[in-house]
Amino acid sequence: MDRYGETKIYRTHLFWNPSIIICSPELCRKVLTDDEQFVFGYPLSLMKLAGSKSLHGVSNSEHKRLRRLITAPVTGTEALSIYIGYIEDIVISSLQEWANKDSPIEFLNELKRISFKVIMKIFMGSADFMSESMTKYFTDLFQGFVALEINIPGFAFHRALKARQILVNLIKAHVHGRRARKNDEPNTKKGMIDLLLEVKGDDGEKLEDEHIVNLLLSFLFAGHETTAVAAMWLTIYPHDHPETLQKAKEEQEEIIKRRPSSQKDLTLHEIRQMEYLSKAIDETLRRSGITVSFFRKAEVDVEVDVEVNG
Repeated sequence: MDRYGETKIYRTHLFWNPSIIICSPELCRKVLTDDEQFVFGYPLSLMKLAGSKSLHGVSNSEHKRLRRLITAPVTGTEALSIYIGYIEDIVISSLQEWANKDSPIEFLNELKRISFKVIMKIFMGSADFMSESMTKYFTDLFQGFVALEINIPGFAFHRALKARQILVNLIKAHVHGRRARKNDEPNTKKGMIDLLLEVKGDDGEKLEDEHIVNLLLSFLFAGHETTAVAAMWLTIYPHDHPETLQKAKEEQEEIIKRRPSSQKDLTLHEIRQMEYLSKAIDETLRRSGITVSFFRKAEVDVEVDVEVNG
């Protein structure tokens, strides 16, 4: 940048490979929407840690098939209606714990604990599936994603592979246990793991266990830090902009006023009425997004006719 200024397109080497970094919305849109010329090109270290059956490790056509199959378990109305109750219970109990403490809290760490409990409950069907001490393995896994592929003791990638194996074994055992429990207790409350076990393709074929394990590992990893950090910024920004906080608060109070006297819990219908808060969340993610990069590989030489100066 010192040499050429802010051109929004830069040439460098990443993970031992010649790479082009692009930063403009126009160029990003071009690359990310052109599946013919740009395919997934994540580093080998990330591919090995994510798994061959994860969303990062499959072909474009398989990626689209998996996304179609898991849309309902992740964002369908039935799934979201179940998750809201889980989230509300965990957040309320956590806030009550904070209120009873006699000393200041470490805000981000406490948000991470809430996020961890919510993720375990939603994805695995149990907030007690994995102890908080197990978060160390997620930290080791994350550090391996951004490390060179050197599988020698003492290196980050080696620690990440060991952490991944431990997490995969835990999740695999839990998948088998939930399947057996589902057969014995068909009316128990569902987590995402149960919904994924029920998913069927157009041909009636269910997801393989390896698909489910890799998907759950990806979801657990992706949501572990990101949700807590986003929640932190969503607290800080309104605090620094009182007019935004006031508008969001008024919207919440108005929704509560319209609630029937017999209703105590939050509903999906109420969440969809939170238009101003939704915009505040979108703006928070725009300003402080967690994802720093997406990787694509050019299948052929490509000329991109986009203005990049300025």
